Amino acid sequence: MKKLFTLVLAIAGFTSVANAATVDDLQPLKHSYVLVCDELGARPGKGVLFGNDHFLDVKSGGTTATNKGQVDLSVVDALGEDGAPLYVTQDIVDKYGADYAGPHYNWLRLKNQQDMIALKLTAKSKIIIFEQGNNKVGKDARIPRISTDEAQANSLNAAPDENHPATVSGFRWEFTVDDDGLYYLGSYNGDMFISFIIIEANEAPGTPMVKVGDQTYEGGLWFREVKCTPVAAIEDEVSVPTVVTYTTDGSAPTAESTLYTEPIKCYQDMTVKFQAFYDFDEDGKMDADPMMADGADNEGNVNFNFNAPTLTADGANITITSEYEGAKNFYTLNGGEAIEGSEATLTESATVSAYSQIVNGSYTTFTTKATTTDVYVLTPITKPTTLAVVSADVVVDEEASTEENTAYKVENGVISADKANFFVKNLTWKVIKDAQYQVPAGQEAYIQMSNTNISFKVAAGYKMNVKVTCSANSCKNLDADDAEDGSAVTDRMCYVNVSGTNYGGQDLKLNPEGNIIEFVLEGGKNETVKDEEGNEDVVYTPQDMIYTFQKYSGTGNIMISSIEFTPVAPESEEIVLWEGEAVVNGWADQPTFLSDGGAELTEAGAAVGDKLRIYFTAPDDNWQVELTNGHWDGMLDRYAAKDLGPEADGSPRHYTIVDQSLGYFEYTIDQDFLTKATTQQYWGGVFLLNGDGNITVTKITLVKGDDTGIQTIATNKVQNNVRYNLAGERVSESYKGIVIVNGKKMFVK
Repeated sequence: MKKLFTLVLAIAGFTSVANAATVDDLQPLKHSYVLVCDELGARPGKGVLFGNDHFLDVKSGGTTATNKGQVDLSVVDALGEDGAPLYVTQDIVDKYGADYAGPHYNWLRLKNQQDMIALKLTAKSKIIIFEQGNNKVGKDARIPRISTDEAQANSLNAAPDENHPATVSGFRWEFTVDDDGLYYLGSYNGDMFISFIIIEANEAPGTPMVKVGDQTYEGGLWFREVKCTPVAAIEDEVSVPTVVTYTTDGSAPTAESTLYTEPIKCYQDMTVKFQAFYDFDEDGKMDADPMMADGADNEGNVNFNFNAPTLTADGANITITSEYEGAKNFYTLNGGEAIEGSEATLTESATVSAYSQIVNGSYTTFTTKATTTDVYVLTPITKPTTLAVVSADVVVDEEASTEENTAYKVENGVISADKANFFVKNLTWKVIKDAQYQVPAGQEAYIQMSNTNISFKVAAGYKMNVKVTCSANSCKNLDADDAEDGSAVTDRMCYVNVSGTNYGGQDLKLNPEGNIIEFVLEGGKNETVKDEEGNEDVVYTPQDMIYTFQKYSGTGNIMISSIEFTPVAPESEEIVLWEGEAVVNGWADQPTFLSDGGAELTEAGAAVGDKLRIYFTAPDDNWQVELTNGHWDGMLDRYAAKDLGPEADGSPRHYTIVDQSLGYFEYTIDQDFLTKATTQQYWGGVFLLNGDGNITVTKITLVKGDDTGIQTIATNKVQNNVRYNLAGERVSESYKGIVIVNGKKMFVK
């Protein structure tokens, strides 16, 4: 018994208090354990603990499969040439058949040097693995490879030789480790697919077997059942039966603890501990003073795991759906306080996280995993707009500074990003004190494209000209050595990444102007379609598109001074409804052009979002144009905007004052207007009111093809020397500060 006690202390030394998913977090397998791979539900993934924290996935990659055969531990398989079972022996059936009956897929892939599992074993523990190795044979046989290092430089079992049998479905591999320690399980020769990993630990005599059942929902409650099987101790080749007591409060069981007689249902996370005692009465009951089986303890760790709810976004509307009956859903916006609810309409873009809570009777409340998504509530950019650093405080970074070098950081940084047009996440900053790298001269604070994301929308059918101005050292390494042939050096190239596509690519030493990157984004995308015969074709589909500036190529060295957006409207189809020349006086005339020899709106296929245009000329600036329900209101002030109030039937009147520089009046058709035009309640009559003088109407058209609600951008007039501030807003010549004129920045005092 002394030897066993020493072993237990050695095992206890494995325990770690770290929280990260590393080998330090592994729980040592001091008891026998069966990992059923196809019950994991999903490939663990690098850095993920699984199997009650006894196994750790230490490498990325890997897949799962359901086409690599199955293994049933309750059925003795075919006999070999020597008359013995090939894979599932009677001994395996006796030990595991009752608890693991039924076929299980060779499901979990391990590939040499790509997929690997770490585990902690005690001395003399046996590993038994059932697998399928793609029927490879001889030296090519795919079998497990166990080592004491992740690189598998110190492999403990030999590679397969020319005599190795085929690794078919159900192939069994066994290996016994000599010492306590950390081991790595990989593969020889390539892919192998595993159904069971069985660890038969070198346990103390009489250690009970414990199995934690699946998570089950019944009678309105979730539970997991813990089953314990007492094991007889062999002393001097004599079988000595045992009985088991248990606790559920974390304490060590004693003879006075509850006697185990049937599976234990657990309704919350807990650890059930078991202890074996010798039964000298041989009647299933303990003596009044039973003897504890030294070291023959075990435990069942009960943990519940619930999937995150489904989070969907339809524009600004979010919906949260849980797969669990009676679950309460919660969500947070940008990491703020949790809000209970399954639906919400956002007023601005946000990172939304959602989770659910499940009340398990009076036992406990479970909280599911969370799911997160970005929800974009963005208005397409409709006018030239510049996103740039508006203000920032550059201060000394005391923590990063050394005696030889003073480091700086940005505090209170602000950029000119209207929330209606941009969704900015994880904004980070960079300071450039070296004047030779500052663009424009004198700017010290820059948007750092490290973890920063800047999202915006391009409307369907529109194009967006984008100009990005970076600092003069925006690349991986401006000091990288020249290429021997004088060609460009990759590390000196300046790029920006937008939704996974890199733009730029100029070597900043060979081309110092390469820090200014220009490209075009479109409101639409190419989609591959198939006809009835299966022939593929690429079709461009106009649609609103969200684009996101992201971190470039794993570096944080791209520093942006400004991003200029210039939207270009699509060419729209324009249908002429009426054309001629009519002089209109607002006090007397009420022309009905659309019903007097012209095409009706309905005939032209008018839709919500289409635009009604009335082209005209006016004698002077003192006029205004209004579209109403065709009724005269002699008391209307003809020089100023005025609330017309509703019509007699409660419907609204439409009122617009137009910028005369366009040369036409434009009205975006809404559903109210369209309904009345369709029912002839609103026959499309146009009422024009001018100031001192007449207006000559020359044409009325319907502009099709723009259902985005964006006002058309006039591109037929080039206006030089127009001034914009850094927010992209047009300003007067008296404006003080940084302005943009003809695409260039200037400072006006």
